Amino acid sequence: MTAESGVKWLLRLLAVTTIPAFFAAVMPQSWIVDLLRWAEPEVSPGLLVTYLIRCLMALYAFLGIQAVIWSNDVRRYRPVIMNSCICCIIIAIAGLMTLFTAVPPSQRTRAFWIIFVDLTEGLAHLTLLALLTYRVPADDHGS
Repeated sequence: MTAESGVKWLLRLLAVTTIPAFFAAVMPQSWIVDLLRWAEPEVSPGLLVTYLIRCLMALYAFLGIQAVIWSNDVRRYRPVIMNSCICCIIIAIAGLMTLFTAVPPSQRTRAFWIIFVDLTEGLAHLTLLALLTYRVPADDHGS
């Protein structure tokens, strides 16, 4: 397996795991409220909280769509993939640091661990993607 084929498969895996988030962005309000109450029973699932959840899920879905596009021509999109990986790695590290410094151990509920797993998985996935993308030769044709 070459670095380029590895990047293609990782991008496709990213797409398969993030595009279904679109369904969470358009699911009925009552379902989002029920899921939020399951994850964080003490939180009042108001309109702003559910709106932010929908926005985040739509963002995940659009990242998956981008990953599908990028996987079709890895050499051409190499700079965009690298920049996106680096930005998302920085965000994941900042998110993990904030998560552990802002939430005391006594308040680490189910939602804390869901966010922790999401950030950690993203960090691992994007680090591997950045390392493989770095090994992909640049597009010499400029097409």
